[in-house]
Amino acid sequence: MRVFDVIVIGTGVSGQTAAGELAAAGKRVAVIDRRPFGGTCTLRGCEPKKVLYSAAEVAERARAHTGSGIEGRITVDWPSLIAFKRTFTDPASARIEGVLTAAGATAVHGVARFTAPDAVDVDGTAYAADNVVIATGALPIPLGVPGTELVLDSEGFMAAETLGERIVFIGGGYISFEFAHIAASAGAEVSILHRGPRVLSGFDPDLVDMLVEGYRRRGIDVRTDMPVVAVRRAGGALEVVAADGSTVACDMVVHGAGRAPVLDDLGLAAAEVAYGRQGVEVDPHMRSVSNPRVYAVGDSAALGAPLTPVGIAHARVALRNILEPGSAEFDGRITPSVAFTDPLLASVGLTESEAVARGLDVAVRFNDTSHWASSRRIGATVSGAKVVVERGTDRILGAHLLGRGAGEVVNVFAAAMRGGLTAGDLRSAIWAYPTASSDIVYLV
Repeated sequence: MRVFDVIVIGTGVSGQTAAGELAAAGKRVAVIDRRPFGGTCTLRGCEPKKVLYSAAEVAERARAHTGSGIEGRITVDWPSLIAFKRTFTDPASARIEGVLTAAGATAVHGVARFTAPDAVDVDGTAYAADNVVIATGALPIPLGVPGTELVLDSEGFMAAETLGERIVFIGGGYISFEFAHIAASAGAEVSILHRGPRVLSGFDPDLVDMLVEGYRRRGIDVRTDMPVVAVRRAGGALEVVAADGSTVACDMVVHGAGRAPVLDDLGLAAAEVAYGRQGVEVDPHMRSVSNPRVYAVGDSAALGAPLTPVGIAHARVALRNILEPGSAEFDGRITPSVAFTDPLLASVGLTESEAVARGLDVAVRFNDTSHWASSRRIGATVSGAKVVVERGTDRILGAHLLGRGAGEVVNVFAAAMRGGLTAGDLRSAIWAYPTASSDIVYLV
């Protein structure tokens, strides 16, 4: 048996943070992954997605200015774009493993499975440690319909050397709406089929409605209350079958119906670690509620939103508690999030309905900013904002944004909320102008 101070299972951003900083602090750390080091965000998620998104953004912005001083058509060359994406992802695994080993961690490649509350087996070799950090990430949930072998997941979509002329995305969340924009910008005919009545359920419904209408005007077919019951071959193409019997012919089908923590194969019963569909049950210290020697972070933990910055924050809380027990707690109350749709959809804090449900007396400032100069000058035809402010205190409870600059502006709101600034403070500030954030004065 090989003995360490800490075993970290998983090398996404959460695992990297925990393993690297603990090793740098002098702990004997083993970091284990069954796949090449790097995890979802770096290899199969946020980073490569943003590369694709940036190319689509350039093409869409140029097209939006056609007739307004820009002539000629910019097109997305998919094979070249995928080759460019690989310049980010191909070297990442070796680089990340090198950083971790340079910090003093021991890299282990293989499948980890608990054999005891403080021990794991990796392909026949036993490892034990005072603490174990679970950072195994998430994978697409099973669709549970015939023909799933014909469906690409997000990783497969971003690795495809050629793009289907007709693409169906199953599910109406982040992944489908982000990739639908990218695919449409590259010239594909795109449909999104969502089983329920509302897409992008974590965001403000009024802004989502504006976004969906904008997608439809661009030719992206967004259908709600349309559960998929099968995917099948139809001649040389594919066919997606909905519950009402209707079908959509296509050349590519992509899974965008949600993800779940990767925990079932870890042998958590042997570790005496309680977990459910949302992940390992943890306390605010990111420690398992049933086994205090085990921590869970990122998508593996049933605490906080499944976002990259949340995973990093989880890991830093866990490693601080490993170094000095009881010294840190996770606080995810003010967590901004962004969907890389077109335009961007961003949110921080309470929605209007959440604030009302809590019995708070609120003033809701909703603006359709599609015709504001800040939108028109960049060719944007869809934009808006909703800011939720508590009456009496002028406290900002939530900010919800739809627009090209929403990803940056939401961070301003998040910083203001965390620092206790009121709507009045933002109104009285002097802003660089004209910028996306200078609109804040009018939004509050």
